[in-house]
Amino acid sequence: MNFYLPIAEISINIYILISLGVGIGFISGLFGIGGGFISSPLLILVGIPPAVAVGTTTVQVFASTSTGVVSHFQRKNIDYQMGLTMIIGGLVGTLFGVLILNNLKNIGLIDNYLNSIYIILLIITAVFILYETAKVNIVNKNKKFKLHQHSWIHGLPFKIKYRKSKLYISVLAPLLIGFFIGVLTGLTGIGGGFILIPCMIYFLGMKTISVIGTSLFNITIVSFVSLFLQIYINQNIDFVLALGLIVSSSIGAALAARIVDVLDQENLKVTFGMLLLIISSFLAYDLFRTPENLFIINYV
Repeated sequence: MNFYLPIAEISINIYILISLGVGIGFISGLFGIGGGFISSPLLILVGIPPAVAVGTTTVQVFASTSTGVVSHFQRKNIDYQMGLTMIIGGLVGTLFGVLILNNLKNIGLIDNYLNSIYIILLIITAVFILYETAKVNIVNKNKKFKLHQHSWIHGLPFKIKYRKSKLYISVLAPLLIGFFIGVLTGLTGIGGGFILIPCMIYFLGMKTISVIGTSLFNITIVSFVSLFLQIYINQNIDFVLALGLIVSSSIGAALAARIVDVLDQENLKVTFGMLLLIISSFLAYDLFRTPENLFIINYV
């Protein structure tokens, strides 16, 4: 059974949509991710126009992260000072990302560029996950490591004290990180948590207890603003598609929550890394394969 998506301007099989949403939710719940950087590539692979995939994913990211923020707000795990600093950079970055997306759409290069960006992001993330997992398994677990080491970031000027995280660092560092995540959000629709969290831990040196809550706080606000920018500038959000994904993904996340505790976490990380490589390979094939119709002539 097919139904029409008004903004995407295509018909999609309802069973494919439900399966896609359940799968995204299941993966998100199983591996503890927002799912944004999974849903956008998968939507493109099933035929959703890239611009619509980006805008619709933004809605899903906002819906999923906003519920998580409430939980961390109650637990007081959010560093609002750090979060607001990154949000300032993120809002500027989001505007840049949305404008870049609009320009790519206007010149007809959005398919190739977005596919290339997703392939690079997925491969980098997969390699990082597999490398970290292998390192943990090889290195003596009793050996103590520093959470972070001082780098050039800690030598930047304009230092201020972040009391919640007990850091004294340059305000430029979280601003730049927030800007980069904002560009990714506006351009690709992903929340960027899989990049933001390692940056907050290894570059800024934040404590793990406040990292996730602060990351969700930042992503929620930035994705909310990105949502309105996408509507105003690109008109690329299909709310019918977004609603279907949100409902079905919540079912998948609930299913994952029932079995995640009985699975080996290290094996899950390896499986997740391999899954990302598989998705990136499909995107690469779609990018480089010979089109079915080399020339299309439209008659008026």
